[in-house]
Amino acid sequence: MDLYAIPYIYVFGCSIVLEIFAQETTRRDITAYLLNEKRYDPYTAPELDEDFPTNVTIQIMIHNMHSVDEVAMEYSIDVYLRMWWRDARLDFREITNSTKKLELDARQTDKVWQPNIFFENEKRAFVHAVPTTNELMHIYSNGTVVNSIRLSLTLTCIMSLHYYPFDAQTCPLFIQSFGYTTDNINLQWHGTNPINISDLKMPQYTLLEDETVTSKYDLKYREMGVFSTLKVELNLSRKTGYYILQVFIPSIFLVVLSWVSFWVDPDAVPARVSLGVTCVLTMTTQSAGVHQTLPPVSYVKSIDVWMFVCLLFVFASLLEFACVNVLIQNKYKNNKKNVSEDKKTFDSSAYGQREKALQVDKISKFVFPSTYILFAFIFFMVSGLA
Repeated sequence: MDLYAIPYIYVFGCSIVLEIFAQETTRRDITAYLLNEKRYDPYTAPELDEDFPTNVTIQIMIHNMHSVDEVAMEYSIDVYLRMWWRDARLDFREITNSTKKLELDARQTDKVWQPNIFFENEKRAFVHAVPTTNELMHIYSNGTVVNSIRLSLTLTCIMSLHYYPFDAQTCPLFIQSFGYTTDNINLQWHGTNPINISDLKMPQYTLLEDETVTSKYDLKYREMGVFSTLKVELNLSRKTGYYILQVFIPSIFLVVLSWVSFWVDPDAVPARVSLGVTCVLTMTTQSAGVHQTLPPVSYVKSIDVWMFVCLLFVFASLLEFACVNVLIQNKYKNNKKNVSEDKKTFDSSAYGQREKALQVDKISKFVFPSTYILFAFIFFMVSGLA
């Protein structure tokens, strides 16, 4: 039933002015009446004088996750933060039955009480304001307020990189009221699906939506009181395609290339030395490049084990030639000592030394590949199952 005459009572000291609208009630009239500063205080909680807190229901829609930074231990997301609460002071059912909802302009939202929500692990954040502030607020006839804001957030995520690059990360998001304790505000999730995630496409990670965990309720005890807190855990699985193509395959080729020296004649010293030194330097450069994209953590990562063992195999190939070269050099020394001896004895000694050198190469041709294949099998089995 529409009221055609709405009494507005303004109190100025002891005098009362009664203003009566003779025309039909409009949304503008209702909004002006509800948000009039003489009857409504936006700085006071709805249930401030009661013995129970205001229930604030929250829903989050994640529509973009555009950055996960291991060095800074942070991730960035774009979200719609939606909040519901009931403010009895904004109930206008007694005024009109024809209007069920009021839509406020973004510039009017400051005139309505809000629960002062913040993200506890936030590092940087801003509200989108192109072309105007991306904020929506609806007031329903029973006093229920719906507030939706589009935000970009950069949040702290302490990552465990023990199994990098075969790791999976759990990044949290904490929601809390900064200015109101549990005496005034009780946060709760909206319905059975409080976290909505759009079809995200990330180059480095896959968001495991089925394993995204929401904590319904938590409490944070601080010096100023107890604060109601909500928690979201986003489970991310790293994509390994880039690392296989850019790290593992090149390092495997380098290790295999270092074995080529086993088939080169031991007397070709410049060829074998240059090949071994080049492989060692290239492997060292690749290892340094990989670690530039990672934080200087104190523990050992899977990629560290892989790069170290590959470098060890390449360096061992160079040392293997050093052993072979020592045997060859012994041959020439024996030749000089036995230059005046019988020729048969001379040839037999030289031949024996060369055979020993070739035997070392022959053993290395089997030992190095078989050992490396065994290591690679164990490495990928352990890292893949972690």
